[in-house]
Amino acid sequence: MRFIIFLLLALAPVCRAEVLQLRSGEDINAEVVSADADSVELAGGKTLPRRSVFEIQFAGRADEKTAAPQAQVSERDKRDAAEAWKQAREFGARYSGMNGLILLDSGAEVLNPDGTRIRRNHQVRQILKESLKQHWGQVTACAEEGRSRVKIVKASVYSPDGSVYPLDASRIKISRPQNASSQFFVSGEICSQYAMPAVQVGSIVDYETEEEEYNPFRKDFYFPQWGFQDTEGPARVSEISITLPDKQDFYYAVRNFKDVASAGPEIIRSGKTKTYVWRLENVPPLANEPQMPAYEDVAPFMRGSLLKDWGPVFGWLEKMYAERTQPSPELKKFTLELIKGSKTGAEKAAKIYHYVQKEIRYIAVKVGVASGWGGYDANLTWKRRWGCCVDKSLLLTAMLRVAGIKASPILINTNDRQEVDFRIPQLGFDHSITVADIGGKHIFLDSTNYDYRYPEIAGFDYGVNVLNVFAGKIDFVPPPAPKDNGNFYDYSITLSTSNAAVVSRTMRYSGSREGEVRGYYRSLKKEEQKQAFERLAKLAAATAQLLDYQVNNAENVAEPFSMSMKYSAGDFAKRAGNIVIVKLPDFEMEAFRIEEISQARREHPIKYEAPSGRYWRYRLAAPANYEAVSLPEKISLSGKYGSFKARCKKEGRGGVDCSASLERPALKIPAADYEDYKAFLEKAAAYTKTQLLFKEKK
Repeated sequence: MRFIIFLLLALAPVCRAEVLQLRSGEDINAEVVSADADSVELAGGKTLPRRSVFEIQFAGRADEKTAAPQAQVSERDKRDAAEAWKQAREFGARYSGMNGLILLDSGAEVLNPDGTRIRRNHQVRQILKESLKQHWGQVTACAEEGRSRVKIVKASVYSPDGSVYPLDASRIKISRPQNASSQFFVSGEICSQYAMPAVQVGSIVDYETEEEEYNPFRKDFYFPQWGFQDTEGPARVSEISITLPDKQDFYYAVRNFKDVASAGPEIIRSGKTKTYVWRLENVPPLANEPQMPAYEDVAPFMRGSLLKDWGPVFGWLEKMYAERTQPSPELKKFTLELIKGSKTGAEKAAKIYHYVQKEIRYIAVKVGVASGWGGYDANLTWKRRWGCCVDKSLLLTAMLRVAGIKASPILINTNDRQEVDFRIPQLGFDHSITVADIGGKHIFLDSTNYDYRYPEIAGFDYGVNVLNVFAGKIDFVPPPAPKDNGNFYDYSITLSTSNAAVVSRTMRYSGSREGEVRGYYRSLKKEEQKQAFERLAKLAAATAQLLDYQVNNAENVAEPFSMSMKYSAGDFAKRAGNIVIVKLPDFEMEAFRIEEISQARREHPIKYEAPSGRYWRYRLAAPANYEAVSLPEKISLSGKYGSFKARCKKEGRGGVDCSASLERPALKIPAADYEDYKAFLEKAAAYTKTQLLFKEKK
């Protein structure tokens, strides 16, 4: 969940303000003398309670000729700057070519006896590359109005020339972000942004924020977490401390630590509190590799919880979802009419699935915990015909149950994000789908997308453990076999004596691949579709001319999707004397398709979204006076994580029939097996470059 910032920040002793916006909606033009945790003092002696002020908009007076002076540099600022430069010189000498240095990466959390909590984050970083000026040179903090508030405690810049620029609170910008895209609307947030001045390559930024969650939605839902590694540079110190009441139970799980000693926290007891401390020093930068797993799956990481097991999480979700999946009489009547005439559970489920996919638009509107985790009532989502993933999951569940099908909402982390560590209860999920028992099978359905034919789901849903809310258990979304998530290409090629050819190509797909390709072509206008096919033809031959194309069932999600095209190419074959050289179109495995094996070695596993299958069939008809004199040899490669098979044979006079398959059932290739997997793919790629040779007889 996101957090919202408190808008009043540490102010200089006297600030000029144009407008104070009160939570009542009233605006006051006044001069702010001071502000602290409890009140805002105005010129003339008037004092306002801090909580009554929503926003302060600062500006200089119209008759002021010069900018406000730089915030005064204190002796502490000077000491902090000197210490930071000393650390940068010593630590930087150990590393070269880094984008930046993390001198301090420190978090500190305090859970109070009443359930409220404080979070502090202190960062000291040196910017060594231009690309980091924007990323590290700005402090942004957000919090949820009515639950938490944040203040920027410190934001200093230490310049290479010795200048020090402390926090200037008047330059903090306050905003209420409303949406990240046309389909995702977030309300109830307040964010503060501070662009640190005079940031340049070589500068050190030193900033600290503090968040107070004064109104947690559940006091027992406390899930601290911390990652100890950075992709931009090494960390001199990365640490997290968690302070709790001495009698409070605390559970934690750690991942990717090098040794047991560093993985276990130091526990410090003091009076009525205990503090868990994890501290790592000299942490190297996280290697960035193509198709590597998510950060939490490879970096040292800690998650904590007050809960010993998932019971309270299941209980909380089940109560909300049970209430919000109760169908109204109107929804019941509509559902029964929708499935009228359907004989089997699969037929009923397919009609309901495609209805929720197509008729309920994906639009996410989030205002706090209730709509964020709980979603909106299924009846409301049905009436207004839009909702987020949780809303659509609840509606799909409710309608399936009306049809007599057992179903439950699911919380899931899609496989392009970190794997959920189920050893420790948490709420780190980014998506919601549905599971149903249909025809004796456990079927997962994702109604968020518009293009997946029942019972298919998006590739990012495969191969992950999930929360089955109504069953109260951890479930698993099994990945399909490669053929059930495949690309099937069928070519008919007629070659002429002038080296030209007419090529007919049909393309079919299965599983999530069908939905992905359908979605792309459905989004294109008619002219754009034509341009897409023209590009496909040009990939086969520079002189190719598109003759015809067809897209089948792009809009009809209930039917199989397929495409076909026909093109001519004057330079399809190459000639060397009386030898004619033919290259099979769309067969060569170009380097960009296998970027994940571009490195000599890997530190991290390769992670794929879904199993994959590619299947080719080529039927080539050559002129009667052409004889196939050299065809690629039959090959069969079988590795631990994939297989490649291909063969070509003569077919009548001048004809050739070739077929090939490349299958990869695995979702993850461990780094220890990278060398073997790389060798397998390289052999397969080399084979796909082979050509067919014909001899022309006079």
